[in-house]
Amino acid sequence: MNKYLSLLKYEAKTVIRDPINLYMCLFPIIVLLLSSFVFPIILESIDPMQSAVLRLTMLLLLIIILAFGSFFLAAMATFLLLDQKDEHTLHTIAVTPVGTSGYLKFKMAYIYMMSVAGIILILMGTKLIAGDKYMIGGLSVFDNIGFLHIVSFAVVNGLFTPALGLLQSAFARNKVEGFAYIKGTGILSLVPALMILEAFQGNLQYLLGIFPNFWAIRGLVLELMPVKNSADLSYPLYLIIGGVYNLILLIAAYRFFLKKAQY
Repeated sequence: MNKYLSLLKYEAKTVIRDPINLYMCLFPIIVLLLSSFVFPIILESIDPMQSAVLRLTMLLLLIIILAFGSFFLAAMATFLLLDQKDEHTLHTIAVTPVGTSGYLKFKMAYIYMMSVAGIILILMGTKLIAGDKYMIGGLSVFDNIGFLHIVSFAVVNGLFTPALGLLQSAFARNKVEGFAYIKGTGILSLVPALMILEAFQGNLQYLLGIFPNFWAIRGLVLELMPVKNSADLSYPLYLIIGGVYNLILLIAAYRFFLKKAQY
């Protein structure tokens, strides 16, 4: 246990000493501020009589909240891993009691827990602070979900964070390439926003399922803003598929990173 506490102190110092990593670590709070104070202003600017426009705008904003809740923690994981590749500290860690494999598991575990906590903070905070601002037909969409919905979504969607961090740092040879990958995946992370299009409301929605964050986001969106469509699955089934998919991706990304890393 002491060896992991020492590692945690080392990781905390590494995050704090770099302003970029610290910013990424605090990004869930920034998303919470946007969802609680900025996005409601956008919604209030729309005429309530334009119900279709209001619904689409709200759907898009909710997807942004759900997609970016933990994305920047994946970016932080990428930069932390690239730092160690650049400084060749993985070679040093390889001869310690935890070993490279154990260290990576530890790092991805705390990144995952930070991701889950960040998602819960964003959704619970938005529900409590500005839930009454996300109104359709006089009812708040956040009244449709409870604490269990939020926690289950966070547990599943959070798996994508360490997987993405490992993949980006495995492909990137340095921080410049890493930043390019982060920008590219930032765009891809919003692909689930295509579900606002009518074409992706039915069976074609599953074409978006190739993107790992689609499943959990789709499930929670349908809980927030229920629609009747025979092509839709139940919330638990969306989460189960998303959880299995993300776990497979995480294991593959972990093994791929170990193979690509130069100790």
